[in-house]
Amino acid sequence: MKNVHRILFIAALFFTINAKAQDSTGLTGTPIKEVQYTSDNSPYLTQEWYRGLVRDKSGKPYDGVLLNYDLVKDQIVYKNDSSSYVLGPEIAEFNIPTGTALYTFKRGFPSAAGLTDKSFYQVLYDGNTKLLKHFKKSGTGATEESLYILKGDKLNPIQLKDRNSFLKVLSDEKNKMQYVIKEENLDFDGADDVAKLLAEYDAYKAGRGGN
Repeated sequence: MKNVHRILFIAALFFTINAKAQDSTGLTGTPIKEVQYTSDNSPYLTQEWYRGLVRDKSGKPYDGVLLNYDLVKDQIVYKNDSSSYVLGPEIAEFNIPTGTALYTFKRGFPSAAGLTDKSFYQVLYDGNTKLLKHFKKSGTGATEESLYILKGDKLNPIQLKDRNSFLKVLSDEKNKMQYVIKEENLDFDGADDVAKLLAEYDAYKAGRGGN
């Protein structure tokens, strides 16, 4: 009986040590079982895995890490050797360069409906105001994308098809924003046009001393 207890103790100790282990990347992740997905049922942001960068809350960078983003669980996953790991709440930011796009994700923003300060958002414009996109996927369903403007300490949901949803957020400079829309021929068929509008908003506010 003592031998059985000793074996169980050693097994439990081994599991505890390996549940979160630091590997050659310098990161501490939780091992997960490797699953082979098709392009139809994958929970990940990109079909391929790319070497990117992660930063912890202190700002310490870990570069050259093979990364992907699980849209279903809202988690960063990385590979090292033949194993896969999930990174925890100590990570505040990650970047995935695909060769055709650079995805930058951050968290720590104010809570929104159904989301917390631990939720990750893609940063589309990172000025005094910010344009953020949140991805959500349920199982094998379609990916939902939601846009937000962060102004001050409030996260405001917006919709491209409803320009009043973001002009309302910028209502303190509504006339200037309408002028910019006309001069820049912004039709808001993509998030880039909202990013341009926010850049003009920030520049105008900075020129007026923030007033």
